Amino acid sequence: MNRKELMNFLEKKGLLSPEDSLTMASGKEASSLPLTLSHILIVRDLSEKDEKTLCRRLLAAYDETSPVILLSGEGILRLSLKEMEMRSFGEKETILFDSRKAIRRPAFPWNLEALDSTVHRLLAPGGCPWDRSQTHETLRTYFIQEVYEVIDAIDRGDMDNLKEELGDVLFQILFHAALAEKEGYFTMQDVADGIRDKMVRRHPFVFDKNSTDSTLSAPREWEKRKRIEKNRKYLLSGVPKGLPSLLLTCIIQKKVSSNGIQNLLQSEDLPVEMKDQISRFLEDDREMDREMKAGAFLFELVHYLQEKGIEPELALHRYAAAYMRKLRAFEDYVIEKGGTIPDLSPEETLRLWKDFLAEQPSPLELKTV
Repeated sequence: MNRKELMNFLEKKGLLSPEDSLTMASGKEASSLPLTLSHILIVRDLSEKDEKTLCRRLLAAYDETSPVILLSGEGILRLSLKEMEMRSFGEKETILFDSRKAIRRPAFPWNLEALDSTVHRLLAPGGCPWDRSQTHETLRTYFIQEVYEVIDAIDRGDMDNLKEELGDVLFQILFHAALAEKEGYFTMQDVADGIRDKMVRRHPFVFDKNSTDSTLSAPREWEKRKRIEKNRKYLLSGVPKGLPSLLLTCIIQKKVSSNGIQNLLQSEDLPVEMKDQISRFLEDDREMDREMKAGAFLFELVHYLQEKGIEPELALHRYAAAYMRKLRAFEDYVIEKGGTIPDLSPEETLRLWKDFLAEQPSPLELKTV
């Protein structure tokens, strides 16, 4: 039955009233749906895999005695989560779950004492010779590798592997903290306390009971708080230039955009017609999703550049580094005028940007950083 027919059926059976709020989703969304909604959740057209996924997620968050309503060829079944887990799957089932009537599981207790003890045992006299020979510098490559393996597990939707890879990253963090403790710099507790305190400072709209200003959650305010906290003079201070060029470019663009000055990202060298063609290509959804189309565009662009004897990684990094220098020179220009970018409106910033470009005697030198 379609959505309207389902709603009418549920109202007729007294399972739903016209005043009820609800979220309706398909079985394909079973792995990503929020499960703590303050209204009824209806999940339709569940496959066997989808139902098992949803059931597993519900049991992780709620007590097994929590009620669930299931619509199937057998009619309307009122079950507990445990009973739903145990029953045989039926085709084209629909599940109704109301978190307000469910019993939340208490937060799972956990601690890092056993793992921390393992790390220190490995690094102690009589421990592992290889581990004891490592330094922060020698571990860099392993840290990067473990992070990429986390991303790969996420991309594949492999939750079991994600659990394992997150453990590998956590081990790296504890390893670095143990080395730092051994060197007398800081401990793992310092790391945990530091990030907790930072998150509280960065979210005054959440943790400060006296704060009622909802604008504090805006990206521009977030960046402003970071600059004040770090005492950074420039917008891009703290951005490591050694990042892979595409990641570096994304970070630059996000930081500039978060300050409401997206117009400063527009390249004067790229013809408007080319921008329009790229936009039309990405917005045309007849062939594939936008992410795949963007990937196809970048893949073909890399191929074209290499055929022309240009190394794409170096080319993009060179341009991004030049842009960082240009933006820093602009910020100095704004300071000379008696202002700072965080304190200017986007309109004022754009006006000064145009003045800055007009006063430049020649393009900034694009030397590699």
